[in-house]
Amino acid sequence: MCKELKELFEAATEANMEKYCKLVDRFPDLKSEKALTYLREANYFTAPSSIRFHGDWIGGNFDHSMKVTEFLLQYTAEEGLRWSREESPYIIGMFHDMCKCDQRKFVMKNGEPVILFVDGVDKRHSERSIELIEKNIISMTVEEKLCIYYHMGEYGGDEEYKALMRKMISKNPNIMFTQLADSTAAKMGI
Repeated sequence: MCKELKELFEAATEANMEKYCKLVDRFPDLKSEKALTYLREANYFTAPSSIRFHGDWIGGNFDHSMKVTEFLLQYTAEEGLRWSREESPYIIGMFHDMCKCDQRKFVMKNGEPVILFVDGVDKRHSERSIELIEKNIISMTVEEKLCIYYHMGEYGGDEEYKALMRKMISKNPNIMFTQLADSTAAKMGI
C-alpha cells in the first residue's frame, strides 16, 4: 500500500474507531479488546460500502452502518420496537454488512483512491456477515440473525427466500424496520 493511502486509512481508522467506541460505550462486549482488534484488522473502519452507488469512499461502509444504526434507534423510539436485548439495534445496524470489509480494496490511480473488487460479490452476503460477527465480535440472538439475514429485503434472494422472509416479518416486524433503515441509508447515498 502506498504511503498516501496508508495515511488516509490510518486517519479514517482512528476517527471512525472513536465514533464507534462512543456509540457503543455502554456495551462492553462491543468494544472489547478482541472486538476492536478484529474490527481494525478487518478494515472495518475503512472499507467502502459499494464501488459506485453508496458509501463509495474510504470508511463508506462504516458511515453506512452508522446511518443504519441511527435509523434503527429512531424507529425503535418512534414505533416502540421491542428487541430481545438493548444492544440489538447497534449489533444489527453496525455489523449487517460486515462481509464487505474484505470484498473490496483501494488502490491509488492518478493520485485518487479507486475501489476494486477483491474476489467478486459474495453470494452469501448475509450469512457471511453473521458468521464473521459471531466468530469475532459477539454471539447473536435469533432475532439479530434474522434481521441481518433478511436485511436486503426483495434484493436478497430468490422467490423461496422472499416467501420465507414475508413469513418471518409477520412474526418479527423488526426485520422490516431493518430493511427500511438499510434501504433508506443507501438511497441517501450513504
